[in-house]
Amino acid sequence: MTAKTTKQDKVTDSATTAAETMVAVGQEALRNFAKASTESYENAFTGIRGKAGDLVQGYDEIAATGKENMEILSAAGTAYGKGVEAIGGEWMNFAKKMMDTNVQATKAILGAKSLNEVMDLQSEFMRGSFDGLMAQSTKIGELATKVAQDAAEPINAQLTATVEKWHKNAA
Repeated sequence: MTAKTTKQDKVTDSATTAAETMVAVGQEALRNFAKASTESYENAFTGIRGKAGDLVQGYDEIAATGKENMEILSAAGTAYGKGVEAIGGEWMNFAKKMMDTNVQATKAILGAKSLNEVMDLQSEFMRGSFDGLMAQSTKIGELATKVAQDAAEPINAQLTATVEKWHKNAA
């Protein structure tokens, strides 16, 4: 019986060793799986954290750009308002000047001694009025051009800066 027991002990020892080896291999596989899963989750969450940070930074940039745009539109509106005020002032000054000229011409015509003198005064008044209107129109045109340039300047500067920023980001 001793021979059988020894043979059975050897089979039992072999089975035990095989079982222990299988358990060890299973445990090692489970550890490797847990380690790989943990690393995958960590990498995924690191990427998500990075993307979330990028989104927050992107939002901050959009908010800052929106604020800059409002300031620029305000500056353009202010320049436009001042320009329109200056143009209105020029027209008012011209209207006053023309009113004074009309009064003087009317007095001169009423004081004329002959029809020829009336015709000469009327011609001189009309020529002066036309020349004054042409000079004033030129002055207002130049002023309007300056107003448009002054109002567009902050917008053009912002547009140029934005295009340069996009160009840098694209490169």
